[in-house]
Amino acid sequence: MSLRSSCRTRRRIVALIAATALAGALAGCGNDDDTKPSAAGTPKQGGSLTMSLPGDSTSLDPFSTSYVNVADGSRMSALYDSLVWTDPTTGSVRPQLAESLAVLGTKADTWRLKLRPNVKFSDGTVLDAEAVRFNWDRHKDPKVGSFQRGAASNILSLTVTDPLTLDVKLISENANFDHLVTRSLAFIASPTALRASPTGIADKPVGAGPYKLVTWERGVKQTFTRNPDYWQREKGLPHLDNLTITVDTDVTHSVAAVDDGKTDLTVAVDPLAVAQGEDKKLGVLRIGLNGGQMVVFNMNVAPFKDLRARRAFVFAFSGAEINQKFFGGKGIPAKGIFAASSPVANIQLAASENDKQRAKELFDDVTANGTKPIKFTYWVPQAPASIRVAEYMKQVLGTYAGVEMEVKVVDIATYVKTVRGGGSTEWQAALGQQWIDDPEPGIYDLLHGKSMTNNSGYENASVDTALEDARRTTDPAARRDAYTRVQLQVNKDMPFWVYQEAVTAAIYAPRITGVQLMNDGIVLWDRIGTTG
Repeated sequence: MSLRSSCRTRRRIVALIAATALAGALAGCGNDDDTKPSAAGTPKQGGSLTMSLPGDSTSLDPFSTSYVNVADGSRMSALYDSLVWTDPTTGSVRPQLAESLAVLGTKADTWRLKLRPNVKFSDGTVLDAEAVRFNWDRHKDPKVGSFQRGAASNILSLTVTDPLTLDVKLISENANFDHLVTRSLAFIASPTALRASPTGIADKPVGAGPYKLVTWERGVKQTFTRNPDYWQREKGLPHLDNLTITVDTDVTHSVAAVDDGKTDLTVAVDPLAVAQGEDKKLGVLRIGLNGGQMVVFNMNVAPFKDLRARRAFVFAFSGAEINQKFFGGKGIPAKGIFAASSPVANIQLAASENDKQRAKELFDDVTANGTKPIKFTYWVPQAPASIRVAEYMKQVLGTYAGVEMEVKVVDIATYVKTVRGGGSTEWQAALGQQWIDDPEPGIYDLLHGKSMTNNSGYENASVDTALEDARRTTDPAARRDAYTRVQLQVNKDMPFWVYQEAVTAAIYAPRITGVQLMNDGIVLWDRIGTTG
């Protein structure tokens, strides 16, 4: 698939991250005997696999759920497959249901999507250019309320030029539109099913993926079976006959379950859990990402409308201390929103933190020496490790006069809808978790004032300009310059504080092989299987 020569420059951008990811994958290959886990083996035909994720599905349609690694990304991949996907070890966009996605002409405001022939949804409907147009128009429609509406908002028009070709005209240039598609627009549902029951596919999904949903026991598990009409069936794909995805909110328990043989695979974003998998000599396939664990401030409501309150919060803590206390020193204290290994990062521009005296001065100023107290809720998803960090933050902030933080624990579906959805005033601060392979569109979505997924309410004209400059180029030096400008201003405004670099790893049993992660750590299900 030729996704334009600029992919070569993108590979250079992620070279350091790729090296780190490869080293992690090799280091995590487990036992020293002949049965050591390997991500790169050739699976046997047939069999089954059980995967655990930390929360149940919000929905199983592409319009009403989050595609991130610990939410519904891997479920979507199983049911719908992917038009294109990003290889996190190279940064390149690779084909799947599509044959190519490339700029059409000399400007990056027009793109052409070419689809593979002979692909059908599980209801027999053809997956063609009209099906993609129908789905992308639905994402744009405000009445649908799609979680991916922001990604589709820059699409001006969609033209079906032949059954397998869709031309995309953008409102403004985006030289990285292919990355946006991989993250937000790659899962396509059957138009026939959508027209028959627009909301029905939430629990009766109809996709063109390698598996079909069989049962869904809410809060417990989902079972899937091989799609007999899958487009790669003549190659014997997928390898597995059956797939089960269970719910386990405790990731360390999930790792232990893999070790005990009760589960075959989990995706971990907690560095302590990843280290646990390595210590147990399980298969561990790491990928390097931007983003990380962070405190996100809702700047639409008090008290964090006030910059003093945001700065005081950050000064009260140390990322290094949190890493030692809660992650056993196994993680990497963040220097900002970009991974330290990413060439677009500038770790000299890390935001100030860990100044208890300055925190006290600012809190005293905000609360009038405690006579005008501030009270706020801190939302956190239902995950034990995250809750422990939140309770620690509550304890520390409680030592400052007039400051009270309440920890609000919610299930992942509620968290995604309320916190990640953007625009809500129900929360004042929250745990933010971002896993970003390429800075576009993740950083844009997080920070641009007109982004529909900018959940902090942050808006700064100079940051918007820098993000737009980065979006229009694939040149490494130009991108680094633009993102340096972003970092400089964000450090002053503090819409969030990143305390732990992003980590994502597939942790798998010795009998599992053919593990390929895409985007931020989603399983590509046509590759994976068992050794026998």
